[in-house]
Amino acid sequence: MAFFYSIPESVLLASLRLSIQSKLGNRNDGSDGNESQQLVGIIGENSIRNMFSLPLMEKRNEHDGGYDITIHGKKIDVKTMGRTVNPKLNFVNNFVLSQSSFNPDAYIFTSINKINLVMTVCGWITSDEMKKNMECFQKGETRNRSDGSKFILKADMGEIQNNKLNYNFKNINELDQSIKQWANAEFDW
Repeated sequence: MAFFYSIPESVLLASLRLSIQSKLGNRNDGSDGNESQQLVGIIGENSIRNMFSLPLMEKRNEHDGGYDITIHGKKIDVKTMGRTVNPKLNFVNNFVLSQSSFNPDAYIFTSINKINLVMTVCGWITSDEMKKNMECFQKGETRNRSDGSKFILKADMGEIQNNKLNYNFKNINELDQSIKQWANAEFDW
């Protein structure tokens, strides 16, 4: 896995305030997360924003356009899962397929351990690589977890394993450099 990040209290409080003020993730396909899932997503995005010294999220009335931040000229969507354990390389990240139409340039996947409030930055992937490497499942299918639990999909979903992400970095500076190299390579002719 990439690296751990202890979520600052200021990020937690700002995320909780925003969660109470707003209902985000209105997808109109039945896949909206519950309040807890939406809070996890806000904390994940705000943690990434904090690490990159970007302003934290604010209440807004319009759609975000399908991406959360811009780094090195690239539109990046932050995806966060809440777990009760730290993720491993064989763990998957879920992705609501209706969101793929927004087509950001890349995704950063994170996981928040809800027991100790430590976030793992699992890695990042370009949208093109995501489309090539994710497995897709239909609404209503039953998914089995490695711990034996099951759940039924509320929407068409994609899954991508952590080992398919760019994850060979140990801190925010190395993550930033990894994204910067990719962004600059796109312009090298």
